[in-house]
Amino acid sequence: MEITVLAYQQNAHKMYLWVKDKTLASYVTDDLEILIATMDRDDLTFLETIFSKPLDQIHESVLIVNQSKSSQLKSNFDNIRILNDANYGLSRSRNLAIKNAKGKLLWILDDDCVIVKDAVEKIVIAHSVNEHAIITFQTVSFKNELIRDYSNCSGLLAHRQIKKVLSPEITIKKSAVVESGLLFNIRFGLGAQFQDGENYVLLLDAIKKGMQIFFVPEKIIFHKELTSSDEVDSNRIIYARGAIAARRNPSTAQFYQWKYAFFLWRKGYIQNFNELVKKFRLYGHGMEDYVWGFESHRNHHLDL
Repeated sequence: MEITVLAYQQNAHKMYLWVKDKTLASYVTDDLEILIATMDRDDLTFLETIFSKPLDQIHESVLIVNQSKSSQLKSNFDNIRILNDANYGLSRSRNLAIKNAKGKLLWILDDDCVIVKDAVEKIVIAHSVNEHAIITFQTVSFKNELIRDYSNCSGLLAHRQIKKVLSPEITIKKSAVVESGLLFNIRFGLGAQFQDGENYVLLLDAIKKGMQIFFVPEKIIFHKELTSSDEVDSNRIIYARGAIAARRNPSTAQFYQWKYAFFLWRKGYIQNFNELVKKFRLYGHGMEDYVWGFESHRNHHLDL
């Protein structure tokens, strides 16, 4: 099961960058721990879908955070650990997993994904041959098609490129998280006040802490084509976008409010002017509620 830098060299994977004159850690597959957030589970059979094999054939290290007020998840497998949490919130769940992880490398996974057969080896090799703390990869649909346009080359991601990164594409060196204190912002993500943008906010925070986000054009996960973040005209997405704009830079947030409204109109997502005004105001409510730390506007929208 061990994959080393030597294996990388022998296979001549040209898409990776070799950093010369630096001593890089050589990881093996046992160094990777897969962190899975889930809810209301009382058995482990859902893992058989994720790993495409029976439970007793899953040898990867897995840490599951099961958020539930009624269901308790248990494991009889040494490589599968469980944290049961009576509180809800996706970012809270991911933070619990990160804080309790034992692996040197962490893979942030959803419970509705299917792992590509050689994904673990791809992740381990990528982290072995470059120094970056966070490395992202590609997602394919269940039709085996890339879910969006990715670069064909490895390289650093700019601010605009990290917006569409999905959580199952994110892998992290645990040491970097410990040293920097990087965690998900619990105000963002499903179950939180702003129910979107948690991955973008995490990567923005990583950049602020001096980390660089590195991309490798390798497929590691199967996922349905439409993600919750693609619902660009939904109230919860617009409310969260306003909060993200205010968090990124309060002085430019209003510009992005106008820009987003124009985007909705130009693309035909909103064709009624009065409805467009409502969406424009909702974006502003997200900005205000983030800055002031309130949920006053959210309380008037049951769909947020």
